[in-house]
Amino acid sequence: MRRGLMLGATAVCVVSWAALVVAAATDAGNALATVADLLGLVPLGLAWLIAVRVPTSPVGPALAWLAACLVGTRAVETWGDTTWWGSDVVAVIGAGAWPWQLVGFLILLLVFPTGLLPGRRWRVLCWLVPASAALMNVAFVLSMNYDDVPAAHSPIAVPEPLWMPLMFAALGVVLAVTVGCLASVVVRYRHGDERTRQQLRWLILAAGAVVVLMVASWVVTSLGWMGDGAYAGFLLGIVVLVPAAVTIAILRHDLFEIDRVLSDSVAWALTTAVAALLTAGLVMATGYLVGRDSVVGLSASVFLVALVVLPLHRWFHNAVGRVIDRDRVVLLERIRRFVDQVREGSAEPEAVEQVLRDAVGDPALSLLLTSVDDGRYVDLSGEPVHLPQDAVRVPLRTTDTEIGLLLVRDPSARHLRRVQLAVSAARLPIEVSRLRLGLHRALQEVDDSRNRIVAATVAERHRLERDLHDGAQQQLLAIGMQLRAAQRQLPPGHPVLGELDQAVEGLEQTVRELRRLAHGVRPASLDDGLAAALRRLAPDCPIPIHFTVPEVMPPEIVATTAYFVVAEAIANALKHAQATRIDVIVREVDQHLHVSVTDDGVGGAPSHGLVTLRDRVNSVGGRLTISSPPRSGTAIEVVLPCAS
Repeated sequence: MRRGLMLGATAVCVVSWAALVVAAATDAGNALATVADLLGLVPLGLAWLIAVRVPTSPVGPALAWLAACLVGTRAVETWGDTTWWGSDVVAVIGAGAWPWQLVGFLILLLVFPTGLLPGRRWRVLCWLVPASAALMNVAFVLSMNYDDVPAAHSPIAVPEPLWMPLMFAALGVVLAVTVGCLASVVVRYRHGDERTRQQLRWLILAAGAVVVLMVASWVVTSLGWMGDGAYAGFLLGIVVLVPAAVTIAILRHDLFEIDRVLSDSVAWALTTAVAALLTAGLVMATGYLVGRDSVVGLSASVFLVALVVLPLHRWFHNAVGRVIDRDRVVLLERIRRFVDQVREGSAEPEAVEQVLRDAVGDPALSLLLTSVDDGRYVDLSGEPVHLPQDAVRVPLRTTDTEIGLLLVRDPSARHLRRVQLAVSAARLPIEVSRLRLGLHRALQEVDDSRNRIVAATVAERHRLERDLHDGAQQQLLAIGMQLRAAQRQLPPGHPVLGELDQAVEGLEQTVRELRRLAHGVRPASLDDGLAAALRRLAPDCPIPIHFTVPEVMPPEIVATTAYFVVAEAIANALKHAQATRIDVIVREVDQHLHVSVTDDGVGGAPSHGLVTLRDRVNSVGGRLTISSPPRSGTAIEVVLPCAS
C-alpha cells in the first residue's frame, strides 16, 4: 500500500515536471518558475529516503504527495496557459486549483509522525481534505469571470446569488478541515510520548518559520519591493524547510536540542513583534505630540524601545521555555535551587547525585569522583567502585583535570545533552564534594597517625613502667639490702653506721619517687579495671565522692585518659571549688565513653581552662566540655571514642 502511494506520487511528479519543462521550452511557461518547481525534487527525494530507511512510516508517502500536489498544481496552471489539447478545459479548472497545494501539507499534519490517530472522525477528516479542495476548486470555477481570458470560458453560467453561498460554504469547509488537521497535531502532542513530542516540535518549528516567511512576503509585497520574488523565501520554506524538518524528525529526532531552538525562536519572534508594535505606537504618539518630522521624537521612541527589549526578551524566554522547553527549564531551576542551598549551607553537596537523578529523570545515574590521592574512581562516600561495562560514560573535566565520571543508561543524544547541561549547572556541588572527600581522607589519615602515635606512647609508658618496677627499683632495693647487711656486720658505735643509715634512707626515698613516677605513667590500679581504679581515689579525698561507674572495659589508652580526667577534676575541685560533694558518672553510649565530674562548689571556672587535660582528651579524639556558672558548681563532661 505505502509503496503504491510512493510510486503514484512519483509518477505525478515526473509527468508534471515533464510538462513544465516542455512548456518552458516552447515559451508557453515561465522558465524561472519552472526551475523553482524543480525544487520539488527535495521533498520527493527525502520522501524516498524515509521510505527506504523506515518502510513502515506513513510520513514518506505523505511527503511524496506533498511534492506531487505542489508540482501537479503548477503543471495544471501552466497547461491552461498553453495551446495544447484540452487547454480550454484545464484553464477553467486551473484557475481555482490553488487549494490543492494545501492537500499534501494537511495530510502530512494528519499522519505525522506515526499515522492517523485512532478514531473514525480522523479517518473522515482525512477524506475531507481532498474533498474540501475539490469543493473550493468548483466554487472558484463557478465564481470567476472569464471574459478577459480568451482561451477559457465558463462552462456553466451560474448567477451570483447561487455561487456566492457556495463560495462561503467552501471557504468554511476548508477552514474547518485546516483547523481539524491542526487539532490533530495538538491532540497528538498532548497525549504523545516524549519521542512523539520531540518529532512534532521539528514540524512546529518548520511550520512556524514558514508562517513568518509568509508574513514577511506579504509585508515586502505591500511595500512594493521585489515583486513576485518576495515569495521566494516562503516557497523555499514549504518545499525545502518543512520536508527537511520532517525527515530529521523521523530519522534523527534527537539530532539537535530542538526544544531549546524552538523556545528561543518563539521568544525572539514574540520579542520582535512586540518591539515593532511598541516602536510604531511610540512613533505615532511622539509624532502627534512633537510633529511627524521630529528627529527628537523618533530618537526618543527608539531609545525607549531599546530599554525594554532585553527585559522583555528575558520575560518571553522564561515564559515560553516553561511551555515549550519545560523539561530543560525545570531541570535548570531545580539544580540552581540546590546550588543556592549548598551555598547557604542548608543542603549537603553530596546530595548532588540524587538531585541529578531527579532532574534528568534517570534513576540509574551514578556520579563517581576521581580520588585526589591515587586517581581511582570512588563514590560519594569515598569507596572504590567497579565500572560496569554496559553503562554510558560521561567524563567530567575541569581544564586538563578529570574530576569525575557520570554513568547513565540511556545513550540517546538528547539524554546525553540533558546530562551535560545538568552537570554544567551542578559543577559547584560536584567540585565541593570532591574536595570534601579529599579533605575527609586527609583528616582520616591524620586521625590514624595520631592514634598510632598515642598507641606508641602508651606502649612506651608500659615499657617505662616495667623498667622502673623491674629494673631500677629492684636494683635499688638490692643495694639497700646489701648496705643493711654490711651495717649489721659492723660493731656498735662504728662511725660508718650513721652514714650507712643515711644512704639507706636516701635509697628508700629514691624508690618511693620512682614508684610515684611509675604511677604517673600509668596507674597500677588500672590492672583491676577502670571502676576499681576510680573508686580508689575516694579514700584520699577529704569530701565525699559518689561514683556511678559500671564495669566497662574500654581500650587501655581510653581507660588511662578517663582515669586522669577524673583525678585532675577532683584535684581542681578540692583546690579551687570549695565543694562539699563530688559526683563521678561514667557510662558507655554508642561506642563512646562518657565521663562526667560535677561538684557543688562556687563555679566560675573558665570554659577554656584545664589546657593540659583538654590536650590529653584531644590526643585520643575525644571532646571536653566545661560548664561552670557562678555559684552553681562546675561540671566537666568528656566523651571518648572507644569500642568495647
